[in-house]
This record gives sequence, C-alpha cells and structure tokens, in this order.
Amino acid sequence: MNFSFGIICAVGVLAAISIGFIAISPEETIGMTSEPAMMPAESSSKEPLPLTVTVSIPNGSSVPKCAETNECYLPFETTVAVGATVTWSNDDSAAHTVTSGNLKSGSDDIFDSGIFVADSVFKVTFDDAGTYDYYCIVHPWMTGTIDVI
Repeated sequence: MNFSFGIICAVGVLAAISIGFIAISPEETIGMTSEPAMMPAESSSKEPLPLTVTVSIPNGSSVPKCAETNECYLPFETTVAVGATVTWSNDDSAAHTVTSGNLKSGSDDIFDSGIFVADSVFKVTFDDAGTYDYYCIVHPWMTGTIDVI
C-alpha cells in the first residue's frame, strides 16, 4: 500500500509541475526567452557549392543578340567553391575564347583558352576566392562571371 501511495504522489507532483509550466508566461521563466531559437550558420539549409560546373557556349553565341539576355555563356554567372573546376564547352559552330578580364581593360592573364573550335572544352580550377569576369576575344559581346567563395 505504501508503494502505491508513493507512486500516486510522485505522479501528482510531476503533473502539478507540468501544469505550472504550462500556466506561466515565457517572460516569467528563468533563463528562457520568447525569441525563436536561431540555427547556427553552418547548419543552414543551403546546398553546398559545387566543385565542378560546366558552362555552355550555346549555338548562336556568335551573334550579338545573345548579349541582350545574357545567354552567350550559359549560365552567365556561376558560383562555385574554392578548388572548383569550371569547364567551358563550345556547343556553337563558331570558334570562341574564354579569356579572363573584360573588353575594356583587356585580359588580366589569369586564364585564357586561346581559340577553341566547336565540340571542344576548356577547363580552369579556381584555387583562390574572388570574382572572375571573362569574355570572348573573337565575339566581344560574349561575357560571363565566375564567383568563387
């Protein structure tokens, strides 16, 4: 009988404590706030940055109208992780270049494919963070950007 009475008392005390916590407002609890918990930055739901990306030089890039829609290199802007390799695939019938820099300032000598023909590829591995603009020397309206973070 004493054992049963002890169990009933323990359950009653636990129930009273639970009801007490339910009844009080968050401001009255010690060490608790009503602010939502924040997730640490490393636990965010963002996808990891890719380590390999292919940029297409699509058919028709040798015509200036592709610059109006930023579709001379697809994708026009790419974000990758440090250490990633970007491959440019010449899917056009014309010869092109992938030259780092821009038409106004010229090449910055970080990378340059030289002229490469249809069905060829050019690869660059980015070991340093930064923004890398590039263009085609043959078709100067063709521009793109690689963001390395």
